[in-house]
Amino acid sequence: MIELEAEPRASNSIAAIKVGGVDVDLDRVLASLSIRHGRDDVDGPIQASTATLSLRNLDRSELDVWEVGRELRIDDANNPPLFAGVVSDRAIADDDPREWRLNVIATGGLAVAGRRSVGGHAWPAEAWGARVTRIMTEAGLASRLTVQAPSPDYPIAATVPTDPDTGYFESYAALDALDLARADIGATVFDDGDRIMIQAFDARRDLYPVLPLDPAVVLYSPPWGQTLDVANRIVLGYGYGAGTITVDDPVSQTMFGVRWTGLFDSGLADSATATDRARAWLERVAYPRWKLPGLTLLDPADLHIGQMLELTELPPSAPFATWNPVVEGWEDVIEGPHWNQNVVLSDPVLSGLGLAWDELPATLLWSGVDPSCLWRDAYYLGNLEPGRAA
Repeated sequence: MIELEAEPRASNSIAAIKVGGVDVDLDRVLASLSIRHGRDDVDGPIQASTATLSLRNLDRSELDVWEVGRELRIDDANNPPLFAGVVSDRAIADDDPREWRLNVIATGGLAVAGRRSVGGHAWPAEAWGARVTRIMTEAGLASRLTVQAPSPDYPIAATVPTDPDTGYFESYAALDALDLARADIGATVFDDGDRIMIQAFDARRDLYPVLPLDPAVVLYSPPWGQTLDVANRIVLGYGYGAGTITVDDPVSQTMFGVRWTGLFDSGLADSATATDRARAWLERVAYPRWKLPGLTLLDPADLHIGQMLELTELPPSAPFATWNPVVEGWEDVIEGPHWNQNVVLSDPVLSGLGLAWDELPATLLWSGVDPSCLWRDAYYLGNLEPGRAA
């Protein structure tokens, strides 16, 4: 007779799981858990967080506890809550000879925004932070909202009628309205536990300290890549169709030919605002950058979307010895006692954390800059200081 060994319970770092306000017996039922935070692709759309649970040792009578539509909350022992949302799917799997399992999927608060209608009337001219707050207020989600707006903020024009003859204003799903608003200035939207976060790329610099990662916990694979996806001409509209401006990088155009991108009907208030925005956009995309789309951490770190990481001791096959990517999302994967994190990364320049010359401290002189620092690494003050260059 084959004796089947019992699986260890999921990580002790999970302090509590509540479904419909009822505590779940973690030692008895939780087999595995994964939670996705933010986007799973740097260039992807807004995505609600999801939690996927595999449950064992359940009795038939307990199935009703996990009914779709019930609230689910997962608390981390250190930073509760790790997830807050609603059970959206459940399915029974009986292909394991030891036991059947219930697989449960829950979605975060942003999923609700996809089902709430906003607009249908005029919105006044206002700052970008006020505009996204207005969207979430009309969606009934303002109490859960945190906006990380740039300072100074971008002015946004009053909306214009979809049909000027009748004065008709179109309504949008709140998530679609947020997607249009984030495209105006460059931003990301994500669930953070029981909060909904709207984060402008230009607001990231002082949000979180740089997080050094111990090379011993970084599972490294070398999918580094560089593609000719540059844009050296930006055509940007303003005032919801009032006009457009164009900015160029002639050096990049000489190197790669004219390659353009743009947004014809942004809500930016005027041509001056659009020009400033287009110049910042151009600085980020005019030249090719090395990209490492992600990595796996063998031990969980206290991650935040928009936070810069410090990777050191990269192998000789990497284009850099050290790199400072930005966290765009991650997945917590908890199997038995093990907790790994699959982290989605973006280039710091592309993600709004490049360093402008007027942001350098007055105490840093040319004579004090580390001579081994290459231009490609000058996006981060630490790289300019002696002994820190990549």
